[in-house]
Amino acid sequence: MDVIDLLIQQHREVDALFLAFRNASDDTSRKELCIQLAEALMLHSTIEERWVYPKATRVVGDEKIQHAEEEHQEMTQLLGDIVRMRDDMNAVKMKVDALEKVVKRHVADEEKNILPQVAKNVTEQELGMSCKDLVREASRIRREEMKDWGGATV
Repeated sequence: MDVIDLLIQQHREVDALFLAFRNASDDTSRKELCIQLAEALMLHSTIEERWVYPKATRVVGDEKIQHAEEEHQEMTQLLGDIVRMRDDMNAVKMKVDALEKVVKRHVADEEKNILPQVAKNVTEQELGMSCKDLVREASRIRREEMKDWGGATV
């Protein structure tokens, strides 16, 4: 699997987590899904920000990457809010709805305007790591970044 396939697969996994959250029958399940959403999105963002976007800039330009990074910041803020307030499910539901809108807009833009160009013009060698190594390193970074969210990682 190459990194573009990995990122697209992660997009679909996040879609499934949003659907599972909407269809969850109880708050305990929703709380767990919030943690899974946070972990999945932070892992994904880490891979993009640390390895993909720096290489994508030369292919798609600074403006598109800056916009994508701003959306990541918005997602990160919402995720932090969701995880910290996970005991107030009404507030969490509103934040998850807002997060889903941001993510869907981001994914649509990225899959149309960034990833196809990266796939054509950036090699795994240029990224400096295999997909497996990217995921391993990004997981380590994600755990560090989420420590301040109240012990939310599993």
